[in-house]
Amino acid sequence: MFKLRNLAAKVLSTLLVSIMVVGVMGIESPAASKTLKIMPVGDSCTAGMGDGEMGSYRTDLYRLLTDAGLSIDFVGSQRGGPSHLPDKDNEGHSGWTIPQIASNINNWLNTYDPDVVFLWIGGNDMFVSGGNPNPTGLSNLIDQIFTVKPNITLFVSDYYPWPEMVKQYNALIPGIVQQKANEGKKVYFVKLSDIQFNRNTDISGDGLHLSTTGYTKIANLWYKYTIDVLKSLAGNVQPTPTPTSIPTPSNPPQGKKGDINSDGKVNSTDYSLLKRYVLKIVNENSINVANADMNDDGKINSTDCSVLKRVLLKIM
Repeated sequence: MFKLRNLAAKVLSTLLVSIMVVGVMGIESPAASKTLKIMPVGDSCTAGMGDGEMGSYRTDLYRLLTDAGLSIDFVGSQRGGPSHLPDKDNEGHSGWTIPQIASNINNWLNTYDPDVVFLWIGGNDMFVSGGNPNPTGLSNLIDQIFTVKPNITLFVSDYYPWPEMVKQYNALIPGIVQQKANEGKKVYFVKLSDIQFNRNTDISGDGLHLSTTGYTKIANLWYKYTIDVLKSLAGNVQPTPTPTSIPTPSNPPQGKKGDINSDGKVNSTDYSLLKRYVLKIVNENSINVANADMNDDGKINSTDCSVLKRVLLKIM
């Protein structure tokens, strides 16, 4: 009797173990998320001019995307960025225009086979054309990218609002992108002109390109406009705490009094710029406000022009 009970217990135990093993084997483990190959394409802004370590927005964006659980691989023939940026690859080419990008994009797409392209281009076209934007060139470039890679995902950005002439080009870009999206292309607009722009802190000493502070703000915008689509493309992204925006310095150095254009020098160019501001020919985005208040009275007026003139004449 006891032998029969023991035998039944052993059979039941074996059966339960078998069921548990089969059940565990039947549970599929979640697939790993896809590593996204991202190609940043553009001019000196993508290359990182104005940033001493040539990291551009790529440095902070890499951290934001990976902190969000994405596995990304920047691709391209160029390299630039600080030592703490693990992936420095990009296609940022200083001084390049839309036609120059168009002449090379097919080769880059075929060589590096990106899943995603970040396109930030067209500013230099305005400089070489005397202020005329090139919307047709941008439209054709977008079509060209999708001709080579029909299934690619493309993000197209406008520019931060400096210099003033770029605002004309910025106004045209959303309509171009929307037209392509209406045609069924996977293209999205990134509004970098949303930057909370501060001429004194966001522009580097060359007076044109972004500073490191400015690029940090731009990285936060790239993240804001791309993260949802990128997570969808990657697939099974494990939940992670939402990364906070990378903070920008609250009290950046202001330079020295009289350096109105923030180029590190005080000379007649600064006096001319200050005078134009007082005459309301240019607005406060064109000057370093803190450096323009020569007598620290909280106002910028003809008195400051007089003080700066005396400084230049070495009267004081």
